[in-house]
Amino acid sequence: MQHLGDLVVNGRRETRGQVTGTTYVRSGGRLIAHGQLAGGLIIEPGGSAIIHGQVSRNIRNEGHLEIYGQVVGRIVGNPPINQLGPDQLVGNDLPVPFKGETISWRA
Repeated sequence: MQHLGDLVVNGRRETRGQVTGTTYVRSGGRLIAHGQLAGGLIIEPGGSAIIHGQVSRNIRNEGHLEIYGQVVGRIVGNPPINQLGPDQLVGNDLPVPFKGETISWRA
């Protein structure tokens, strides 16, 4: 299933398929992603994300992050709590297309 545009996670949310926009995990939100987050990921303080699929841009992490899939971009902010293998983090700098939907973004 494809989610067109940005996704804002305030509670518990599980995704399968593709999210075309930026994914925001707010404080108190918990995301479990099995598909592709094409627009990148922003995790605010108090937010949590578990990635089993692919994040196609950078991740901005100020919360809790576990990665079992792959990140094509970089991880900015807090590192994930689990160890990453060499093929899980490509490391290209692919900035998240920030549109101002979150008030806690800090450059």
